[in-house]
Amino acid sequence: MKYETKRNIKNLFTSIIKNDAAIDGAKTAPWWIALILFIICNFIPIIPIMVNASKAYGASFLASYTNGYEQALVGAENQIKDRGDFLKIVDHELLYYKAEDPVNPVKDTYVGEADMQPIGYYNTEISGTKTRSLNIFYSDRPISNKAKTDINNMIKNLDNTKYVVGTDEKWTTEHASDAPTYVPSYLILFKTGSFSKVFRDGTTKVSSATYGGFDWKKFSNMDLIEETLRVEGIEADAKNEAYVNGVLANWKNVFNKAYQNQKVTTFWFNSGLYYGIYLVLTIFMGFMLWLLTRGKNNPNRGLNMWITTKIEAWILFTPAVLAMILGFIWSAAAGLAFIVLIGLRTMWLAMRQLTPVAQ
Repeated sequence: MKYETKRNIKNLFTSIIKNDAAIDGAKTAPWWIALILFIICNFIPIIPIMVNASKAYGASFLASYTNGYEQALVGAENQIKDRGDFLKIVDHELLYYKAEDPVNPVKDTYVGEADMQPIGYYNTEISGTKTRSLNIFYSDRPISNKAKTDINNMIKNLDNTKYVVGTDEKWTTEHASDAPTYVPSYLILFKTGSFSKVFRDGTTKVSSATYGGFDWKKFSNMDLIEETLRVEGIEADAKNEAYVNGVLANWKNVFNKAYQNQKVTTFWFNSGLYYGIYLVLTIFMGFMLWLLTRGKNNPNRGLNMWITTKIEAWILFTPAVLAMILGFIWSAAAGLAFIVLIGLRTMWLAMRQLTPVAQ
């Protein structure tokens, strides 16, 4: 094996912890080694981000305590079904039909901010007191950038529509100003998607909510009510826990399937965004190293920006691996960990090896 090859291999391994090896490797090794390190090491910290994105699923908002959401879904859906109304997905769009007119779909149940009428609802009654557990709404407004403000106003209105505790009545000025209030959970079925928010029982506090970006593009023609209320092998009975859980499982499948398109988009967007940020960050840190060696008395003044950028590529491996490990341990820090660690490694190298004091 040639001496240069041995030297490059040694520098590759020792640069994990030694700054001198990284500087020597950047100066003497072929440029393509730095390029490979630049590409691979900037990818390593993205791995936990990609894994987390791939694990996201539409029904995650129902993964923990559901606040009776499943029982309320069964009751509200049965109310719609008993009226003879139905919701059909036709050509990837959800249409709502009333029993008296099964040909022409309903345009919208959203009349105005003060009057959004549910197509189905469910009340929980305990010891003579009622609680509105769930409201289901339908709107044919498209979920797009043009309609986003309108939809946000719709959601904001529902979040602020309070009911009087112990009743299924909306709070109005006729009620006492200090009357305890709560907000019911709700499910909005849009023509092109859906959105749901679960509130804690008898409070105005949100427990969980769906992601944005749900759509019906993965669905073939189907009757939404019939399909979600049908549980194989179990008789339809709202008092049967197994049946209720089966309906919830059906809805989880619906939410998961409705999120698939957005999941793929989010996966590639987040991965590409962070990869681009890390590539630019590495080049910027190389530029910072170049600036730090510009002093008159700095013996490294002869280093050009090409060399300092290669030095930066040679020191990436350790921050990249540590950021990946930290990203798996603490998913919230996955995006920021590499930025902090590469900054620390760069400053350490600059202060220890590239300053006049160090020399």
